Amino acid sequence: MSKTMKLLRNIDYEEKKSKFIVYLYEIDNQEEFKSIYKQLKEEHKKARHILRVGRFKNNYSIYIEEASDDKEPVSSMKKAASYLENNDIKDRAVFIVRYFGGTKFGASYLDKVYSNLFFKIINEN
Repeated sequence: MSKTMKLLRNIDYEEKKSKFIVYLYEIDNQEEFKSIYKQLKEEHKKARHILRVGRFKNNYSIYIEEASDDKEPVSSMKKAASYLENNDIKDRAVFIVRYFGGTKFGASYLDKVYSNLFFKIINEN
């Protein structure tokens, strides 16, 4: 584990009985990104989804973006990856854990919730 792989902040949020936990990490590389995801999957075994996006250096020291909406019917993390690249935000990863509360949101509403959570944590000072 690198010295820079650290949790910068997290947010808890609830919407229509679904619970969301959003994490912002400082990371160096894809291995750290995968390691954090694995750790969160272990920690949140009952969570329905863990969405993720990161921008970090690959093995050739070139910045890349990686994103997954974890089978949710949204494209929030792909939009988030574009935002990271377009705003030259480096060495950051956002993970959004969702515990389903029993109420279906609809894709566009759910996309809005995930996007708002991403922007809230990435732009918070």
